[in-house]
Formats: sequence, structure tokens, C-alpha cells
Amino acid sequence: MSTQAGRPEPAQNPEPFTACFSVVSASDPNALSRVLEPFTKRGLTPSHVYAMRTGERGETLHVDLQLADADAETSWRLANDLRGLYLVQTVLTSEKRAAERI
Repeated sequence: MSTQAGRPEPAQNPEPFTACFSVVSASDPNALSRVLEPFTKRGLTPSHVYAMRTGERGETLHVDLQLADADAETSWRLANDLRGLYLVQTVLTSEKRAAERI
């Protein structure tokens, strides 16, 4: 099944993981607070936030966020909310999991 935006629904995986989000937006005084808002609305505090202005004149803002002990549904919803934000141009997601013991 897919969403209206053509993105697939999250896979059901019961193992918690660290959800990673890489967000690119226009550099604006409101951009960082807008990027953090979807987390705040859910009562979540990212375990890692790193923001940096880039470009010749600092016109782009790159924000990397991590959310520890996330589940697929929460990660998927956060990514979709981030993609819908004003000023946001790109949202990339990934998952960090503990290595399996052999």
C-alpha cells in the first residue's frame, strides 16, 4: 500500500532503532524551529541535532536529527511531516540498528 504522495507505508518491525533524518531547507530564522516542531508535537526529544548553514551566502540550512528508540510508524510519520513543511526542500531518512552478534 502507498500514500497519496507515492511513498510506501512503513514496514512493520517490532525492533526499536535510531531513526535518522537529514533535512535540507532554505536558510531562514524560522527554519530550525519548524524542523523541530513535528518532534515537539509528539512529545519527542531528538537524541541528536546538528544544524549548519551552507552555500556561498549561507542560503541553505542542513539539519541532521536522530531519534533513539524509534519505531517504524513514528519514523514514517515524522518524515512525512518534515517533507510537508514550508521551506523544506529535501528529507532523507535512514535507520541505525545494533549489530547482530555472531
